[in-house]
Amino acid sequence: MKNLRWILLLLLGTTLPAAAQESFTADRPGASTGPATVSRGVFQLEQGLQYDGGDEGESFTFSNTLFRYGVLKGFELRLGGDYYLQDKECYFTGLNLGTKIALFEGQGAIPAISVLAQCPIPGTMSDEIKVDKFAPSLYLLFENPLSDRLSLGYNVGAEWSDIQKRPTAFVALCLGISLTDRLGCFVENYNYFHAGENAYFADWGINYMLCERLQLDVAANIDLKAPSRSWAVSMGVAWQINRP
Repeated sequence: MKNLRWILLLLLGTTLPAAAQESFTADRPGASTGPATVSRGVFQLEQGLQYDGGDEGESFTFSNTLFRYGVLKGFELRLGGDYYLQDKECYFTGLNLGTKIALFEGQGAIPAISVLAQCPIPGTMSDEIKVDKFAPSLYLLFENPLSDRLSLGYNVGAEWSDIQKRPTAFVALCLGISLTDRLGCFVENYNYFHAGENAYFADWGINYMLCERLQLDVAANIDLKAPSRSWAVSMGVAWQINRP
């Protein structure tokens, strides 16, 4: 864990020449995350609802919440957590504290690059799913513009668990399409690789800018290995509360 702290400090030091995206940016919907950060002084709320169904059971996430705050140009803090209902019982996944740091804004074939680091705060989740040990997640986020209307995003990351010694690897590939200045859509593949069974998923969705500071979205995903086993539909909103 000492090595992880040094890595994060090194990444923070490399952000001085990096530039952040000044326009509206949202990290929902979808499993992958784009490299853009919210601007300095901007406070943003991203909120969603999700229904998970399939052979493995049903659950309803009625508060999928993420707060983002731009501390510096290219540097944001993040705080999130989910409330969900399963088998007539409500659970809270706990507070998840994180940061996204822009490393490079992209030039030519070189993608925009950011790092995302986050960790659940012990003692904030329901007893049934509590985390007793340090269990961080660390991701590298990339994005290349393919044209004025197309972009290709991709993530690689590692997710630690308090019950597994080795981290789970996360890989995602997302194609984003701007249909109009306000309407967009995406399709993506995301996968988890760990010591047990690997998991492969696909999702897709649309987003609509109701105004320059408010985005609405709907999305769906399926388990590629067994679509009937696990699938989900979601909807949400991203609201840029203020603009300096």
